[in-house]
Amino acid sequence: MEPSQPPRQPDNHQERRSTPRFHPSQGFADRVLRALGHRLLLLYRSDPNFYILGATGNVYIVNVSTTLACTCPDRTTPCKHILFVLIRVLGVSLDDPFLRRRTLRSSQVTRLLANPTSSDSLAGPTLRERFHRAFLQRDGGGAARAQHNVVEEGAMCPICLEEMGNSGEKLVACATCRNFLHEECLMTWKRTQRRRSVSCVICRSRWKDRADQEKYLNLAAYIGENDHLTPESARSTACRE
Repeated sequence: MEPSQPPRQPDNHQERRSTPRFHPSQGFADRVLRALGHRLLLLYRSDPNFYILGATGNVYIVNVSTTLACTCPDRTTPCKHILFVLIRVLGVSLDDPFLRRRTLRSSQVTRLLANPTSSDSLAGPTLRERFHRAFLQRDGGGAARAQHNVVEEGAMCPICLEEMGNSGEKLVACATCRNFLHEECLMTWKRTQRRRSVSCVICRSRWKDRADQEKYLNLAAYIGENDHLTPESARSTACRE
């Protein structure tokens, strides 16, 4: 009879090696780098909303609640603006699991919002004042914008040369020259362009939809060389209510 084999000892090294670890995806890592490296600034904090100046001058609103959300066009969650708020505004550590979550418990939201605003994330006082002024003007300018969105009687689409506004067809407008055209005609025009960027048929500038441009308040014209830093004298003032 063969002697019985001694029980096999567990390989602790193998067990440690098989323990799953979180490895951030390249996309997530890139967004963290952009949140840290891009010129993003906090304009105003009114919990749970954080008004963020984006790299192109657009103002986006990050909402820190049980579901993290941002008004920017990036549908990925968390986007770089959410990561900016968590890391640079609220001081969340880079290895904190908060950064990788799309939803939070109410207790976690309460703890996050209890964190003070990092002064290093604040826009300068001049730029913050510009934001408040422009925000109030925009909020009260809905009627004026509605007037600008009315097509003049007898105006013709520059592509099909047919009259616009009478047939109920959807219209779009160039953000640069503000001229209207049929959306279907624009789609046809885009298909004829073999380049990735499409130009306006009237002003020849790169096509940007006016409706998309008007979604966001843009402060690019007001950003100066010194607006990205908060003076030491103002660092004790938090833009929070």
